[in-house]
Amino acid sequence: MNGPHYHRRAALALTGDCFGTAMRFVRRTLSEWALSVDGCPTNDMVLVAAELLGNACVHTPGPTAIDLELDDSVLTVAITDVSLRPPTLRPYRPGTPGGYGLHIVERLSTRWGSYAAPGGKTVWATLDTAGRGPRPVVLAPGQEPRERS
Repeated sequence: MNGPHYHRRAALALTGDCFGTAMRFVRRTLSEWALSVDGCPTNDMVLVAAELLGNACVHTPGPTAIDLELDDSVLTVAITDVSLRPPTLRPYRPGTPGGYGLHIVERLSTRWGSYAAPGGKTVWATLDTAGRGPRPVVLAPGQEPRERS
């Protein structure tokens, strides 16, 4: 790999709007690293970060840090929290609300996992950023297209 290597970390407080703070950090960083289309960070990257952050908010006392790392064309999103319990991929159950976060992460990322961190764990996912752009809208048979806003 001969491309750029960047790393950014944001510490998060367990109080207040840590989810909103972290997502603003993600969008700003992806835009500054030119991982955006028309000024908007690509949806897969933002969605994976949101799912990992959401899991930390729901299943632990909350995230304490977010790391973004770009090495050539591989983006790593890592969320650290204070829980020692590793994430669990629940069985897929269509028709049941909730429980799809890690399925989304698994589907959109090239790899994901977790490791023990001081005072908790870090859950991470990697995405290949080469050639990423807006995805075409796929319509179901008989579905009418809608204007994008």
